[in-house]
Amino acid sequence: MTHEELFVKILDQMPFGVYCVDTDRKIFYWSKGAERISGYKAEDMLGKHCFESHLDHINENGTHLCHAMCPLVATIFDGLSREKAVWLRSKEGDRVSVLVHTEPLFQNGKTLGAIEYFYKI
Repeated sequence: MTHEELFVKILDQMPFGVYCVDTDRKIFYWSKGAERISGYKAEDMLGKHCFESHLDHINENGTHLCHAMCPLVATIFDGLSREKAVWLRSKEGDRVSVLVHTEPLFQNGKTLGAIEYFYKI
């Protein structure tokens, strides 16, 4: 097993969801935890832009975050980590309350995208 395969195996065993996007917000990694929490399988999500992925994050006021107030976009833009309570839409159509954390993904000082990890609250 390569280090990369081992890393993915470790992430997939975590009790929280993880997904990664590039600077265009296209999803290139979707963990087993993300599958468990959202109901969406990796094949449903990979290659899609996060804003077209059906998760449809909203805040406590019901405001849709994907275009105007997205923590992932802000993290990609300014390189700062964020934490926010949001509601995602599960594959079954239910709203699930989650705490999301966003982290920038850098290589050699260049922003490659962002990582979001989340868990139910």
